[in-house]
Amino acid sequence: MDRINFTGSFHSIDIAPSSQLEIGEGVTFKSFTSLEVAGGASLNLGKRVFFNDHCTLRCMHKIEIGKDTMFGDGVRLFDHNHRYSNYHIEKIAHNTAPISIGKDCWIGANSVILAGVTIGDNVVIGANSLIYRDIPSNSIVMSREDLIIKERPQATYHAFTLTASDTLEHLAYLAQELPNLEFHIAAKTSISPYLESFERFPNITLHTNIHQEDIIEDLLDQADIYLDINHWGEVDQIVERALAARKPVFTFEGLAHQSSSEQEVFPQSQPEKMLAAIKRHLNKL
Repeated sequence: MDRINFTGSFHSIDIAPSSQLEIGEGVTFKSFTSLEVAGGASLNLGKRVFFNDHCTLRCMHKIEIGKDTMFGDGVRLFDHNHRYSNYHIEKIAHNTAPISIGKDCWIGANSVILAGVTIGDNVVIGANSLIYRDIPSNSIVMSREDLIIKERPQATYHAFTLTASDTLEHLAYLAQELPNLEFHIAAKTSISPYLESFERFPNITLHTNIHQEDIIEDLLDQADIYLDINHWGEVDQIVERALAARKPVFTFEGLAHQSSSEQEVFPQSQPEKMLAAIKRHLNKL
């Protein structure tokens, strides 16, 4: 960091000890710039790279910038995106892709460069441009994009499970057989790669690191049914709360976290019986 010339005032710098930095001579960050490099990420700035006032550089994976490239006021670079589904935006889980910018480029004021973009050498990018795809060398870019609005479609029915375990009995079977039912699986911590793999199902939404009580209440209120199918203990008396909210609770023998005649209990070896009961209930809604 000694090789960066921080001029002016009010710089926000957060460099993780395990990050990898290659900084050329004469790199300059002017006032109100923000630089963040996460653990394990790689930042390579060539000689005389220049960032004007209010620029932001967020590096969670890899950003490379060639020598003598200049960034106008307010340019922002992000090599990552929050993971999201049609229902939920993760707060701390991200998808990443590297950014590569060549030498002798000029990036106009208030432009945004997104993850996965490669920009060649000798490129001029006009002010207020959103760069979301590759730009070849020796190009001039002017952004005149229309606003595109896409729907985040919502399912007809919703199920909810709050868990501290990555083992949810017959989850894959139920998701495959109930395509019109969205399965909301919430955890108050990060989740294992095994549970994360269930995102391959289009009707399973994972909500991780949910500490806010109002979010859990929102998920419970949205649910048409509660699935008490997680192994290990009950989290925050959620099954009792579901019963109190008069949500139908479906569970398997040996997994039920509450003893109540109001819930429906099925043998673990016969998930088709739970499936039939869920279908009967949803058909009544």
